[in-house]
Formats: sequence, C-alpha cells, structure tokens
Amino acid sequence: MTERVTVALLDSGVVESHPHLRGIPVTGFDLAVGEGPASFRDLTGHGTACAAALARVEPGVSLLAVRVLDAELRASSAALAEGITAAAEAGARVINLSLGSHSSEARSMFAQAVDRAAALGSVCVAAAHPNGAVSWPADLPTVLSATSHRSCPLEDLYRVPGPLPRYLACGWPRPIEGLPATDNLFGTSIAAAHLSGRVAALLRTEPGLGLRELVERLDATCAGNWPG
Repeated sequence: MTERVTVALLDSGVVESHPHLRGIPVTGFDLAVGEGPASFRDLTGHGTACAAALARVEPGVSLLAVRVLDAELRASSAALAEGITAAAEAGARVINLSLGSHSSEARSMFAQAVDRAAALGSVCVAAAHPNGAVSWPADLPTVLSATSHRSCPLEDLYRVPGPLPRYLACGWPRPIEGLPATDNLFGTSIAAAHLSGRVAALLRTEPGLGLRELVERLDATCAGNWPG
C-alpha cells in the first residue's frame, strides 16, 4: 500500500470532522490564536475549504493543519516563516501557503525558511497575488505558485509563462449543497490547494522527486501556457 503524503496547510486551521474530509487523517498545531499548541480549530472556514479542495484532487494525503491566521485572516510574516520551518520539521512533504507578504523585508525571511524546508525534504506551494503584484513567498524561484481564473476547470492546469514555476489552476472550492458557487470562496488560495494536491499525487507515486523534477512532471500534465 502506498504511504500517504503529509501536506501542511498554513492557514486558519481545519475542522477535521467536516464531511469533505471524511477518511483524511488530520493533525496540527497553533501558531496564531494561543489556544494551546495542539489546537488547530478553524475560526473562519477558509482553511477547511482549502483542505477540502486539496483532498478532492488527492485523497491519499495526511493533513497537518498549522494555524497561522487569526479570526480576521491575518498573520505576521514572522509567524508564516515560523510555520514553514515548523511544518518541515514535523515531516510535511508539501507545505501549502494561502497567503503572503508584499514587504521587501519579508523576502529574505521567507527565503531562509523555504531553503530550510527544502533541506528537510519539503516543497512549498504558495498562492500568488490575485492581481499580479509581488508577493512573498510565491515570487521566490524555489516556490511552486498558483494563480486562478474563473474559466479554468478543475481538471486543467496551465503553465504561466515567465521565470517562476507558476501555474494557473481552478480557483473554485468544493461545492456546498444549497449554496450557489458565486456565493462561495474563489481565488488563488483554492488554486494553490489544487496545485498542492497535484504535487502530493506526484510524490505519492515518486517520493524522491525534487523541485526540478516536480516542475517537469507538472509541465508535462499542463494543457499548455495560459494565454491570458
């Protein structure tokens, strides 16, 4: 039996009993709210939506919920960098980041954390800025990053031309019964979760893949370059 790939979600936490996560092992800890190191209770639903999107793409994962966002979906750059390192030290192969910083001072902090994670065998996947602005860690060349478009279906992946390993993926979350899709979440956070699911699927079958090989495998599955 193929072992599950551990994916860390640096987000608002996870509701482990959510029906969209049935059968998915979930552990985690808190770096934001201070309810105790073992608490990762989702205060907003954002992290749970990202977890459900990821699990929809690759159900053969174990989730490590690292709560870095507070109830207003805010986190400091220091907390996010700490979360990257902590997730890697906890054994996550994929570290999913739904947020970032525009601060130039944060760049070196994130770069050090991403390099430390890579040395421990982790790959980071981050949500790019939805309007194309600079955002760290998504704009680091050692981070796989995701953007989204409302017309991109779940099954498709596109390479975004440019020097960064950036992909355009579906930005729609799993549907909620009785709720119109347009009333639900949408954006690069969900796209990053979908990309993390694809990365986890590759690592489940080929555990030894590094960043360069992952980019090659992802490129081979792309529907082409995004024309936008």
